Amino acid sequence: MEVSLAIAALWLAEIAALAAVLVAALGWIAYRAMIRYRIHDEAYIRNAGISSGRIDEAFLAREWIVEEIISPFGYPLRVRALPASGSKLALFHHGIGWNWMSMARYMEIFRSRGWTIVALDSRGHGGSGGGPPSYGIREKEDLKAVADWAAPRFGHSRGMIAFGESMGASTVLQYAPLDPRLDAVAADCAYSSALDEMRHRLARGLVPPGLRGLVVRAADAICRRLHGFSLADADSTRAILETGVPIMLIHGLEDDYVPWRMSVIMAETRRRALPDAATELLLVPGAAHGGSLKADPARYESELYSFIEESLARSGKLGQN
Repeated sequence: MEVSLAIAALWLAEIAALAAVLVAALGWIAYRAMIRYRIHDEAYIRNAGISSGRIDEAFLAREWIVEEIISPFGYPLRVRALPASGSKLALFHHGIGWNWMSMARYMEIFRSRGWTIVALDSRGHGGSGGGPPSYGIREKEDLKAVADWAAPRFGHSRGMIAFGESMGASTVLQYAPLDPRLDAVAADCAYSSALDEMRHRLARGLVPPGLRGLVVRAADAICRRLHGFSLADADSTRAILETGVPIMLIHGLEDDYVPWRMSVIMAETRRRALPDAATELLLVPGAAHGGSLKADPARYESELYSFIEESLARSGKLGQN
């Protein structure tokens, strides 16, 4: 009997050790997938965008102001601006792996209506320095630095908005509570939190439900150890409950990279918690990740800009000279 119990204890110890090794290995893979993401170079983004019709070469050829500012964390940020008269300022933040050019199709909606356009290369992307992406934790502070550079230079008395796609969408949501100058925020295919996105990727990778929590904790522990931040702090859902600024969430119904249900849950959560704050939700049939504008451009542009005008009307800035 004692021999049997000893053997059973040895088996359990071996299983526990194997499980620990498995969790550590999966945690490392999950960490690499989230943090060591492939960053495309400018030539690739330009060529791919132009050939697909997502980037207008003539738009890129306009007389952009290009400057370098310093992040609150000490690294350089490459910033571009396309000025317009009228003191309306639109800030744009791109998604992970891309750069400022990937936002061109969204920027044109606002440029054609007289807005000054300001875009940056996110930390670790394009011409900007810094470490790997932090899913909005440090990017939101960088965007605030960009706003502090742009607002006095170009003016914002007739409106100031922030627009982002994917990681950029979650970044602008996390940035919203930091800047009372904002009149509206629009977020296309945002994740509800970085940890929710990691859990989704683990589910897509067929990691068993019982292991996912342990793997997430392991991946985040690696991130904290190597980079000094916890992905638990990249929480868009929490951020949008800390501000009353009008927010529009946009998501394609064929998005399986960042599930569209994340935007639905964020919208419903905010509407319950902040019933007096404007919270709009646009779901686009047939659109995959980042594909909503292409899937239904007329509806997208109409509903987005109607939301912007309604937001400016709330702040008393619509139609100001």
